[in-house]
This record gives sequence, C-alpha cells and structure tokens, in this order.
Amino acid sequence: MANCPKCGAHLRMIDWKQRCPHCSANVFLYDLQERLMLDADKAEVQHYHFQKKVDRVKASFVGSKLAITRIVTSVLPVAAVFLPLFRADLSAVSADLPSKFDALKLYELVDKSDTGALLDYILSSGAGGKLFLAGVVCFALGLVSLLLHLILLMLSCSPKGKVRNYTLSFLMFIFPAAFIVLMLLTGNGGFASAAPMIGAYIYLLLTGVNFLIEVLVFRQGIEITHKQCYVGGIPIEEYFKMKEKGISHEEIRAEMYRRLSAQQREKERELEERTREHEHHHGKEASAQ
Repeated sequence: MANCPKCGAHLRMIDWKQRCPHCSANVFLYDLQERLMLDADKAEVQHYHFQKKVDRVKASFVGSKLAITRIVTSVLPVAAVFLPLFRADLSAVSADLPSKFDALKLYELVDKSDTGALLDYILSSGAGGKLFLAGVVCFALGLVSLLLHLILLMLSCSPKGKVRNYTLSFLMFIFPAAFIVLMLLTGNGGFASAAPMIGAYIYLLLTGVNFLIEVLVFRQGIEITHKQCYVGGIPIEEYFKMKEKGISHEEIRAEMYRRLSAQQREKERELEERTREHEHHHGKEASAQ
C-alpha cells in the first residue's frame, strides 16, 4: 500500500477509507494540485529525454544534404546484387543449375539444391573450391553488413553512431572486395570456370561511394536541432539550471505559476484579437451585401 501524503504513515490493506487513520487527512484530495504538478513535471522531463532521441533520429536522416545523400548511397548497392555477380560451372552437381548467378539465383541454389552434395563437390575441387566457398561467404557477410547499415542509419547521431557507421560502411566495402579477389583466385585453383561478373564490380563501386559519403557526412558534421521543451512553462534547460543552483522547490513552483499565468493571458489576448478580426471581417461582408 501507499503512504499518507500528509503525515507519511504507511497505509495498510485494511486502511481503505478515504481518510488517513493517523492524521485524518483526506488521502485522495490532500494537496492534490501539487501532486498533479509533480506528476506533470516528471512526465515533461521524460518527454524531453524522449524528444532528444527523436531529434537525433530525424537529424540522422535529414540533418543535412549529405545525410540525405547517404540514404540513397546506402540503398543503391541493394540493386546491384540483382545483376550477374559471378559465373560458375556446377553442372557436375546438377545439369539444371545456371552458370551465372545473382543474389536470387544464389539463394535458390542454396535453398533448393542438396547442400551436402554441393559442398562436397566444391570442397573436392581443391584449393579453387575452397576459395570459391570463401568468396560466397564473404558475399553473404557483405549483405548482412549492408542490411545492418540500413537499419542502424537512424542511430547515426547517437553517442556511438560514428564508430558504428564507419565500421559497417567499411565492412560493406571490404567483404565485396574480398569476394571479387577470391573469385579471381578461384580461376587459378582448379575451379577455373568460376569468376566475378559485372554486377560484383558495380556492387563494390557503390559500396565504395557509400563509404566516401559516410566519411564526408561525419567530417562536415550534422547539426541536431532540438525541439524546445518546457517544465511547467519554464524552458527545460533553465529548469535544470535552477535545480543545479539549489533553488527551493517552492520558488521554482512559484515561477512556474507565474509563467503559466502569463502564457494563459497571452493565449486569451490572441484569442480576443482573432475574434475581433473575425467579427470585423464578417461586418464588412454584411455591409457589402
């Protein structure tokens, strides 16, 4: 159970009546306005911290022209994986397998083929087969890095956003580069029919462009514009300073009431002006008729 808001005595389960058995204060109504104000203060401070996160996410996407460009360069490599990435003669496993592979055909190869037999064939092809398999693994890791980069773009302006984005952008570039190198080496290792194709080079180029844009974004910097938040009518930055200076709760509350009253009077004045303008406008229309 809770405590009495006046005397602080602990209320038992059997103390269900409206008044405190110790001081007879009305538990529900005692200092109700102040308790509501305290709840409102907590809610506004929590909103401020949440709003800061929202502002950082917004800045990550549209905080600058380069940030907007980064969205495009992060998505473009996805299109390249649907171009022919490599060729390989796997007819020994199945005559129905294609000789040229993009991301979809590679997925179908893994999904529909006898994986065990396919791995046995590749690994039995000597060093070339192992290089080919390592290249496919690098391509898969590159795709994972690409997807993670897209998802985590929204956290670019977080405290660890720079390190995370640099790491993922580097992995996005280095894995396709390793894929191409391994495919080229495969041709000299007993798996001569395997080689990278135009899609792999375009994919590598686009990830390189993305890495360059990533560097430029952080070098230029992104200015985060925070929406102004208030606590009881006081700008929250000023409210925090008042708390740090040790200003008493009563003084802060009195300042809140003063500012809230001033804001209310200003709203009433604006409403009266709009009402007069509205009546004046309709008066002119009536006169014209």
